[in-house]
Amino acid sequence: MKKQEIMRLLVENHQTFTTTLNALSDEDFIRRPGTKWTAGQQLDHILKSVVPVAKAFHSPLEVLESKFGLSEKPSRSYPQLVDDYLLVLQKLKDFVLPERFVPHPISAENKSTKLEELNRTISLLNKGLQHFEEETLDTHSIFHPAMGKLSLREILYFTIYHVNHHEKQIQKNLNDHPV
Repeated sequence: MKKQEIMRLLVENHQTFTTTLNALSDEDFIRRPGTKWTAGQQLDHILKSVVPVAKAFHSPLEVLESKFGLSEKPSRSYPQLVDDYLLVLQKLKDFVLPERFVPHPISAENKSTKLEELNRTISLLNKGLQHFEEETLDTHSIFHPAMGKLSLREILYFTIYHVNHHEKQIQKNLNDHPV
């Protein structure tokens, strides 16, 4: 997938997520479905996940290279990255999410503010991405807490998928735990 398509999908998938959350009643937005995260917590987790990626795409290449090194293998395709992520989720049942990604509740009153912040962060990510050469996305790396070292292209693929994954979780959790 080329950079322009990545940028388009980042916007589209996060806008779809925003639309889904905006369609929820205040009660559903803050309702805890069993032991699962509330929709607000899902939003907070997505925001906490996107912010460091956006920051990385505003970092000089030298900083990324010194912190994470160069990619040691070719970037996986989007479908392969998704398959590998889902496999990691199955294998890491006892995975402890790093504290910086653990979500906090978001009140219904703060929903629109947080959604606006998410959309601004995606815009910021895309603005930074514009300055990266296509080949750099495959030569430079970043670290993912569950998947380890990923190429920049792979972390973008992950970001595209991750928001869809959590959107589906919200819908499933609310359907599985009706009021």
